[in-house]
Amino acid sequence: MKKLHLILPFVFALFAQAQEISLKDKISQCIIVSADTDDIEKIKKLLSENIGGIQLQWGDFSLQETQKFTSKIYESTFIFHPFIAIDYEGGTVFHSETLGLMDLPTNMMLGAANDNNDTASLFYLAGLELKKAGINMSFTPVLDVNSNPMNPIIGIRSFSSNPEKVYMLGNSVINGFKAANILSSVKHFPGHGDTYLDSHKTLPQVNLPEHELINRHIYPFKRIIDEKNADCLMTAHVLYPALDKDMPASLSAKIMKNILRENLKYDNLIITDSLDMKAITSKYDIPTAAFTALKNGADLLLIGRGDFYAVRDKIVSEVLKGNIDINRINESFERIQRIKKRYNLGNPRKGDEFNRAYDSITRSLSAKAVTLFKDSLNFLPLDSKSGEIAAIFFVPERFYPDTIVFYKKMLEYGYDIKQYNFSINPSAEDLAKVEDIAKRHKSVLIGSFQWSGVQNFNQKKAINKILSLSLKPVLISLMSPYDISNYPKAPSIMLTYGITPFTMETLADILSGKSSPKGVLPVQINFD
Repeated sequence: MKKLHLILPFVFALFAQAQEISLKDKISQCIIVSADTDDIEKIKKLLSENIGGIQLQWGDFSLQETQKFTSKIYESTFIFHPFIAIDYEGGTVFHSETLGLMDLPTNMMLGAANDNNDTASLFYLAGLELKKAGINMSFTPVLDVNSNPMNPIIGIRSFSSNPEKVYMLGNSVINGFKAANILSSVKHFPGHGDTYLDSHKTLPQVNLPEHELINRHIYPFKRIIDEKNADCLMTAHVLYPALDKDMPASLSAKIMKNILRENLKYDNLIITDSLDMKAITSKYDIPTAAFTALKNGADLLLIGRGDFYAVRDKIVSEVLKGNIDINRINESFERIQRIKKRYNLGNPRKGDEFNRAYDSITRSLSAKAVTLFKDSLNFLPLDSKSGEIAAIFFVPERFYPDTIVFYKKMLEYGYDIKQYNFSINPSAEDLAKVEDIAKRHKSVLIGSFQWSGVQNFNQKKAINKILSLSLKPVLISLMSPYDISNYPKAPSIMLTYGITPFTMETLADILSGKSSPKGVLPVQINFD
């Protein structure tokens, strides 16, 4: 009986504390805002309002600036520890200039390498890097099955057009992050891989039949949910008439409640994609969209640069009017606290130094990813004694230092090579220079570059001109693999799925015959 007397006050205290959590605080816990590392005073004020989390935005911040920012967050006094989240995908979405973090390969490159263990190891190391920066959540992995080559926003952010491969690699990413105690948010349910429009700019619509959505696009999500390995899931700002003809997935009760909660038995966090994207704001103001999403099943509301107070007060008002059940708020609040406790957000673990291990695993993945698609005239490996080789690469300036890695490696291997970097949208003057270079060289390496969707007209024109002039052209797709469909007559084609020092090293190794190509194209290519 004495033990019971000791325990009861503690239990009653916990109950009293739970009862004291206000409606405002519970709703605040459902909101995540975007912030820069110089927004600390604004964030401290929001933390005093018990906001649920902060998404760190892109900007040229050093790792030290990011650490300083997150340290101030952890040092602040608040009841609930916040999610501190980023989009740490790699490739087109994130690069090291933004928060001083290590570059990650593109997901499509990981799909070409197709090594689940190495992928899990990579994201374990990436998770330690996030820990070092004070970040505890990443909106990763992308589980979109990229079935549309013209997709303007997913493309190489996807692992593959094969649902099983997307599931396997996505699961590996989650496992790697979990080992480092980083919360992953899989995205974009029920699949963004077949869109023709960018949801940052407008509301896309996917007109696939229900059975195809379930069997192909929902498949990776279902597998991970079945394995109870998804702790957070992000919905898509996309309309799927076969599932809900009126509301995009991020606002849809039919998709969040009926499909996710009831059919798939998913009981962890649902987070919206950012509600300040044009797909939503073209029809709704952010507070109304946030209220609708929460009412219809979302737990976390990613509001971007939206007004936290306007969103919170709108939802409070709707509760008081009886337009949303208080139990719906409580459900989300309880899920949020359960996941925060699971990841022990109030006790960030310092990251480890791992540069050498990271380099080793990334080099290994690159060696397994770079792909030889065809070499119909047996140009490869290149003959180091056949005269000067021209390497004409169409690349954004941010990748120039990485392309130099390739150039130096080829010189090291004894090749007489000159490298020329041009804009991905070459001018008329550039086109004339390209033609002149091609005329003067028997062997030309052509680096094509396409982020996603449609190939740039001027670049396509320049590459076709080189192909018509060069006796031994080798086309190298440097980013999206879909761009090779523009060049069916290219006799030799290689793919790197991204430009990093390691993909450039591997490219040089294969072209010189120092190693054999091991990558397998992870998507289907339809030639013109």
